[in-house]
Amino acid sequence: MFRPGVTASSHDRGPRPGLVLAICCLSLLLVMMDVTIVNVALPAIRGALGGRLSTLQWVVDAYTLAVASLLVLAGSTADRIGRRRIFLAGIALFCLGSALCGMAPGATALVL
Repeated sequence: MFRPGVTASSHDRGPRPGLVLAICCLSLLLVMMDVTIVNVALPAIRGALGGRLSTLQWVVDAYTLAVASLLVLAGSTADRIGRRRIFLAGIALFCLGSALCGMAPGATALVL
């Protein structure tokens, strides 16, 4: 209900479409930057772990799919159980995944 002289606070306005769009664009930028880093590291991965060209393509595809799907899942889950919990869980999962990838004995294990 409108009352003269009373302004709506920022909490009463609801979601701001511009802010939501900016956050979505930033998320996409982070995913694409991570994929670019993996692409740059492919020669080093091939030198250290071996593997054929098709296996290296799977490294990029598996990484992209995992990051993008977990990003979408984390966003919807954070709305339900809290952003801080999901942020900390995401950092822990990323560190665990990075450690497991670092211990991969070959390119196929890296994809898995």
